Amino acid sequence: MDMQVEKAQGRPLKGIDRNKVIAQSLRQFARLPGLPDTKKGVRSYQSHVKSDPWLPLLFVVCFVLPTLAAGIYYGLIASDRYVTEARFAIRPTIGTADKATPDTVGTNAGVIKATVAQETLIAQEYIHSRPMVEAVAAELPIRAWFGRDDIDMFSRFNPEKPVEKFLRYWRRRVDVDVESASGIMSLTVEAFDPDESLAITKAVMTDTERMLNDLSLPSRKDALDVSTRVLKLAEEREAKANAALNELRNREGVLDVIKSNTATIKSVSELRETRTKLAVQLAVLQRDLGPQSRSIVDLKQQIGDLDANIARVQQQLAGTAPTEKRRLSDALTRFEDLEHERENAEKYHRDVQLAYDRARIVAQQQVVALVPIVEPIKAGSSTEPRRILMTSIITAGAAVLFAAAMFTRRMLIT
Repeated sequence: MDMQVEKAQGRPLKGIDRNKVIAQSLRQFARLPGLPDTKKGVRSYQSHVKSDPWLPLLFVVCFVLPTLAAGIYYGLIASDRYVTEARFAIRPTIGTADKATPDTVGTNAGVIKATVAQETLIAQEYIHSRPMVEAVAAELPIRAWFGRDDIDMFSRFNPEKPVEKFLRYWRRRVDVDVESASGIMSLTVEAFDPDESLAITKAVMTDTERMLNDLSLPSRKDALDVSTRVLKLAEEREAKANAALNELRNREGVLDVIKSNTATIKSVSELRETRTKLAVQLAVLQRDLGPQSRSIVDLKQQIGDLDANIARVQQQLAGTAPTEKRRLSDALTRFEDLEHERENAEKYHRDVQLAYDRARIVAQQQVVALVPIVEPIKAGSSTEPRRILMTSIITAGAAVLFAAAMFTRRMLIT
């Protein structure tokens, strides 16, 4: 290519001449060999598309048929599904805090503590388990509900299939989710009738609550059995202490040695107080009367009698009277020991009785409950399947599949 640009008489080119030279150079550059012609490439590709007989077939198979099938199924065939939702939390029932705290005698230490987080995970697994399916099937005819003839063939379940197949079908219709932060459980149940969906939801919640309470039932019964045995032993201990105390009372001839001793000491105190008063009166009278006066003689006699009584009572307390049958001082220690044992036995019996009553109450009532946050309500209209959304998704997928098939076909023939 000759790219020479001449200057007239050595003078610079003007703007118009410069534009002409640039245009001429571009035309020469366009005529260079080896550069692709984009228009020719597009025309070649279009002709290839028209000449390839597989492309219309791929379009029909990969795009038209899936889109048409999705439109027919979701527009005309798919059965309406009614969804019932319930949100609840698992909480210990009011008044069952005793099941987490052992009593003073330890008879309910075997009761499992309330572990709400663990029970929530257990409930989630149980809802998708075979025991749940069998429990609900025993209450409701769910196989017949999901196998009715008016349900489309792709959504219907064959009631003749085994329970393992029905368990997989159940997991597609019943879903449960747990919020990790709050522990709130969300239960959704799909059925082909709003009443059936509501009934299944309530049955699932009821059976889940029953299962959670049955988990701790063996430990609660064991705690009750232990409390019963300990209560019997406490009653025997109290009866033995009372029998020993009664035997000592009969042998010593005293009903209550402590009270008798207290009464004796009180009597000595009263006698001494009376003697003191008489002694004061005697001292006053001796100032004015002679020693042979009748009043002074009587007071001396009374004081002497009081001294004799005080000495006799003191001998009883000290146990030094050789002819005294009831030696309170010797029996006092034995009475105190037996009385202390009897009081301990009575207190222990009361504690065991309280523990037994607590274990009996806990064994007879439920310890956890499903607290509804959103009550299950009968669905007013069907929300599944989402016909427009599912058709659009299948259409988009079919378009991507057709584009991939065209690209693969193009790579194979080039």
